[in-house]
Amino acid sequence: MRCHHFESGECRSCTLLDLPRPRQIAEGRERVEQLLAPFLSPGTAWGAPLLGADSGFRARGKMAVAGTAQEPRLTLPGQAQGVDLCDCPLYPDGVEDILEGAKALIRRAQVPPYDVARRRGEVKNVLVTASPDGEHVLRLVLRSEQALERIREHLPRLLEAHPSVVAVSANIHPDHTTAVEGEQEIPLAGAASIAVRTGDVTLFARPQSFLQTHTEVAGKLYRQAAEWVAQWVTERVTETAPGNSPRFWDLYCGLGGFALHAALAAPTAHVTGVEVSAQAIDGAREAAAAQDIAAEFLAADATDWAIETATGADGPPDLVIVNPPRRGLGSRLASWLEDSGVRDVLYSSCNPTTLATDLAAMPSLRITAGRFVDMFPHTEHAEVIVRLRRTDPT
Repeated sequence: MRCHHFESGECRSCTLLDLPRPRQIAEGRERVEQLLAPFLSPGTAWGAPLLGADSGFRARGKMAVAGTAQEPRLTLPGQAQGVDLCDCPLYPDGVEDILEGAKALIRRAQVPPYDVARRRGEVKNVLVTASPDGEHVLRLVLRSEQALERIREHLPRLLEAHPSVVAVSANIHPDHTTAVEGEQEIPLAGAASIAVRTGDVTLFARPQSFLQTHTEVAGKLYRQAAEWVAQWVTERVTETAPGNSPRFWDLYCGLGGFALHAALAAPTAHVTGVEVSAQAIDGAREAAAAQDIAAEFLAADATDWAIETATGADGPPDLVIVNPPRRGLGSRLASWLEDSGVRDVLYSSCNPTTLATDLAAMPSLRITAGRFVDMFPHTEHAEVIVRLRRTDPT
């Protein structure tokens, strides 16, 4: 990928862009595999990396608003005086037009950009979600509701000029923090969610729910998990009593990508996804209903729910899928998994360092398969998915 902003020194966020792509991948994979080497079962070999396009892939754009109401600029958060980056080559076709439309809306509605140093102004960030089918959701992060009426007045012109925009909302973020958005979301136009084809399912993303950055790679990630689930079914079919459905838990399930793929791979299983975000659970339920996939979704703290539910009459599940945030599982959930007797765990990690910490707390669970995941090309950010097997089944 070539980027004139990088080559001119205006933006260096793609820190590895000057390295050949094969070298980026090889070095990233080597770092991850060395970090996790102490936790491999004997004879385990890593699979090929999960890769996708290295440009035009970002499903979500997060742009800070700088400049003035008359001449707004969209740049990176933390670089409020930086160059306008609407034409970033990481964005899929169509996103640049939507960002330019957002700038035009800011000009027409005369919404002053938020000045971090002076703590003045209204519009802080512009957020865009793009689907593989070319649809978009536009969100304006505002300091207050002061400019909402002017935005509503001029919004029809944006929607007419950009028919791919299926929803617009305002996020109210009054706090002076580095967080990109606040808690309050005000719908302004369009649908409640956007449909995002990912792997073998369609996910339904609401404005504040988490969506994987690289839709193509996310699809491959979910399919890898589904492949391991299908292998599990083949291995355990002779061990399962007739009429007994295996039970799978997907903890930190988000929009349900892993749970939905697991349910497709094991149609007789009882699959339960658990996620603290009620918006994400609404999206997961919508996806399951729309595609007639037998998976149950609950809004709850994943750790508390797992520990409490495992003490019930049915006990712990047959297989656990975990996809925690960057902080990892934490000591409580890792300790529970270690002591639970669950034989098989699929762990998708967006932070291999915290994965290593969690594995150190679960010495009975060893890596039997794994793949490096290049979710953020041209950066040192690495992800990984591993299949864990208990070495001393209880």
